[in-house]
Amino acid sequence: MISPHDARRCVLENVAPLATETITHSEVLGRTLAQDIVAPLDLPPFDNSAMDGYAVRADDLQNASETHPIRLRVLETTAAGDFPEYSIESGTCARIMTGAPVPRGSDAVIMREETREDENSVEILATAKRGQNIRRAGSDVSRGEIVLHRGDLVRAAEWGMLASLGCAQIEVGRRPRVGIVVTGDELVAVDAPLAPGQIRDSNSFTLRALVEECGARVEEIRHARDDVHTLEAALNDLSQTCDAIVTSGGVSMGDFDPVRDVLLQKARVHFWKIAMKPGKPVLFAHWQQGEYSIPVWGLPGNPVSVMVSFEQFVRPALLQMQGRKFLNRPQLQARLQSDLRSPGGKVEFARALVVPHENGWRAILPGDQSSGRLSTMTRANALVVIPADVTFVAAGDCVTAQMTSWPETH
Repeated sequence: MISPHDARRCVLENVAPLATETITHSEVLGRTLAQDIVAPLDLPPFDNSAMDGYAVRADDLQNASETHPIRLRVLETTAAGDFPEYSIESGTCARIMTGAPVPRGSDAVIMREETREDENSVEILATAKRGQNIRRAGSDVSRGEIVLHRGDLVRAAEWGMLASLGCAQIEVGRRPRVGIVVTGDELVAVDAPLAPGQIRDSNSFTLRALVEECGARVEEIRHARDDVHTLEAALNDLSQTCDAIVTSGGVSMGDFDPVRDVLLQKARVHFWKIAMKPGKPVLFAHWQQGEYSIPVWGLPGNPVSVMVSFEQFVRPALLQMQGRKFLNRPQLQARLQSDLRSPGGKVEFARALVVPHENGWRAILPGDQSSGRLSTMTRANALVVIPADVTFVAAGDCVTAQMTSWPETH
């Protein structure tokens, strides 16, 4: 059996980034940049006020106070979007709103709260320093600066920055088109009545969510019976339209495991079986059909094994196919709340709820760690990594946690 570390390395060595494409700004949220973004202008593009108040000359206010106010003549009012008409000379000022350009001659902005106003003049009740409450041109971003980098994910902040820079067309990594094949004669639809021996399909929904969460696109979902001919036909069809295929079920050692049989006989297999728990019978291969050769992951059928093995081997590959710079989930050190026994000889990925605690983090095991307990995944936000040579972790010991999501806190 291959180790999880070597399996992940094998996957990434055999999956290449897809071609790039150019899309509009309205489409770029959640995509991966395929180019560095160089600022074509300063941000802000002009000196502007950080406050509602008055644009003044600081030298005019050297002795200003509530008991010794200094009266200035108000030349005009400038709002955001306006351009000031007058220059500020000694003894004058301009009423100014947040974001409005600072008029020529002024070198500070006094907050409105530090004034007493009337119609054509204002009393200033505080001194000012040069540059006070002024956002200088280029103080956020300078023209020619690399603001965003190739491989960055476009989140809300990046989307807004691209808009501020006037980037209407952006080159991004193409989203992988993923085919999902769920096997099992016992599976029925979510709204179907259950006959004896049947269960409702959950893996197709879980896999769809996992694929879409990492920025890829589900091209098609197939439900295949435990039959090698049906499965081979499905893989051939999907290889014509997809960049990757993920299957669940049928990769173990049973008599009715068609995914294992078809891939071992028909595909270029990179590995089968990983020294990990859960998720031992993971198979990674390339399916060749004519001119097409695409990666295929054969994941186990148990719901938790599907999620854990997807996290370790499929998610980083789909990110790499998009050209993403960072492929790993965040990791942190947490203290285990209760004892945990591990079988040894395999890396165990234990479900845990990681929450803030005192000066660090605490990892709470949500229940039985068997691979069929999908309910425990709903109460977890991390996978605690237990090395293969460790068989017991005591309560209070420090463990490494891969964060799959972050805890909501009050």
